[in-house]
Amino acid sequence: MFMNRYLSLQLYKNIGKRGQEKLGKAYVAIVGIGALGTVCSDLLARSGIGKILLIDRDFVELSNLQRQVLFDENDIGKPKPHVAKEKLKKINSEINIVSKCEDINHNNVSMLGKPNIIIAATDNMESRFILNDYCLKNNIPLVYGGAVSDKGSIFAVIPNGPCLRCIFPGAAEETCDTSGILNSCSAIIGSMMANEAIKYLVNGANEDSLIYFNVWTNEFSKIKVKKNSGCPACRGNYQYLDGEIKTKTVSLCGQGAYHINGQKKDLVVISKKLSKLGDVQKFSGILHFRKITLFEDGRAIIKAGTENEARKIYSKYIGN
Repeated sequence: MFMNRYLSLQLYKNIGKRGQEKLGKAYVAIVGIGALGTVCSDLLARSGIGKILLIDRDFVELSNLQRQVLFDENDIGKPKPHVAKEKLKKINSEINIVSKCEDINHNNVSMLGKPNIIIAATDNMESRFILNDYCLKNNIPLVYGGAVSDKGSIFAVIPNGPCLRCIFPGAAEETCDTSGILNSCSAIIGSMMANEAIKYLVNGANEDSLIYFNVWTNEFSKIKVKKNSGCPACRGNYQYLDGEIKTKTVSLCGQGAYHINGQKKDLVVISKKLSKLGDVQKFSGILHFRKITLFEDGRAIIKAGTENEARKIYSKYIGN
């Protein structure tokens, strides 16, 4: 259809007709249809990817419109993956797009099947580690991306190479809601993620370094990554995929609230971030903010209508 620019493109290796045919036969799964996921899916759809699976648990909110490029005011309150599918089909009607409004976890990650590549555009580390385990176990390439404030990073996990747990020992507490984010930052990182996917699908090429970019200072760096000999995931111990490590959620009967068991938190750090958004009440070993009561050991009681809503609030304001 509109792929003639790709057909004549000459780079380090020719994309051309052969490369375009590869893209047309490729199946890409994108988990997380927010700032990074909308940019990435938009570019991949325009690149002529044959099949795209879109997965996200969330609904469009007004605050999303600053950076989530597939949505507009008419989409508020609608499921993100379903809206994204509609928009992408208008861009490229020839590709097969499947959307699922799901919270990816160790019990349902098999819904991904066997894509040619998976894009981890989620907003929390637990989901990323589950995808990391799934890809290692099934020999599927994974492109990770993260963006918050004015900083972003990407990394490609290729079979037999280093993985996310070689780089990140644990979860992060900084979130877009507590630290903010420049829309230019998510646009750049999302574009780079799409680019890594295209490179791999066309030529089997990939960037073997962790890429870091600060869009405000224009600081760009590559960090060489080696496999960590003590990495449990690389040694076949898939703790997140097997559910050995997870955020446990328990409904508190009759209270309209959920009890979440998380990892130990620094309440001083979290309090400073949340205070930018509203009043924070602090007690000895306890912090209260809006619908959240957070304990120093990582436990939280969250007032919410459903378990998914409680997990969303926890991820949004506390991190994983």
